[in-house]
Amino acid sequence: MNLLAQESLSFLGGFFCWKENIKMSKPFKTLDEQISILKSRGLIIPDEEAAKLSLLCNNYYNVINYYSKFFMVGGTDNYLPDVSFNEILSVYYFDKEIKSIFLKATIDIEKCLKSMIAYYFSEAHSEDYSYLNVNNFDCSKITKTVNLISGISKTIAQKEREKIDNSVKHYLNHHFNVPLWVIMNYLSFGQVVQFYELMKQSDQNKIAKRFSDFSNKALNTTTVHLDSKKLLSYLKNIHEIRNITAHSNKFIGFKCKENAHYLNELHSLYNIGNNDSKQDVFNVFVTMRIFLAPGNFTTFNNSIRKRMVHLSKNVNSIDVNEIFEKLGFPYDWYKLPAKQL
Repeated sequence: MNLLAQESLSFLGGFFCWKENIKMSKPFKTLDEQISILKSRGLIIPDEEAAKLSLLCNNYYNVINYYSKFFMVGGTDNYLPDVSFNEILSVYYFDKEIKSIFLKATIDIEKCLKSMIAYYFSEAHSEDYSYLNVNNFDCSKITKTVNLISGISKTIAQKEREKIDNSVKHYLNHHFNVPLWVIMNYLSFGQVVQFYELMKQSDQNKIAKRFSDFSNKALNTTTVHLDSKKLLSYLKNIHEIRNITAHSNKFIGFKCKENAHYLNELHSLYNIGNNDSKQDVFNVFVTMRIFLAPGNFTTFNNSIRKRMVHLSKNVNSIDVNEIFEKLGFPYDWYKLPAKQL
């Protein structure tokens, strides 16, 4: 907690106790005071009561502190001429809506990956509880494998203890074994990506080959040959996007930790070079094309474009591309004909 105090802070009985003359660095502001501050900085507020309700329901910090920066005079707390509160609110809702669109797409990818791993791993290792045997994974990554197996074992135990019926309890009671394709439904996306990372190379290659086939169909080519490292780099970035979209984190300006590997057949379609950074949201969007069925990617694509067009109609005081470029999307991308997207 950031506090400015004229006297020392004492800790008594497990509680912080502040002495006299304590001043909070960010004192509480009423809705009326919040509106007054915004107006004093030059923000136009067409409907003050509606603005108060928006701030009350969405939090001043969440709406103003981040999304205002697109509309501020550089180096000051003042707004550019003719900036409206509704423009800032539109960017806030745009961020939320784009996250929801990406979340839905990552869920589709997660389901596909879970099914594929369950199939090919079980095909190669058919004994009961084969996924709990470290010998069925990459022997050079024992520590990570043990941690993964421990997590899966805990999930099984947790589901067995639940009072309500579930598929894990059913298989334990009737078949004395929980197949991988059953427990997969209870693993997080992060666990599933790690599962792929720790699989034997031969098992990884089967899945990479299948996604290569998907890619060739999606890109209308026959030359894509994904290896496990390239595939894993895409999956890790998609997983990061999934984490951001599933929580309250801001999406605009987000960048993944790792630079995705270059795939000429894919990235060249979007004028992305081998040496270009591939960590932003747009680059994850591009790589998601090889994981989604063509029809699903078209829907995904068009949904993003629709939200961009909508925002462009509600933001007038600045070039809306300043916002889209923070996601990595090229200038005026949302205006391109669908076949060029």
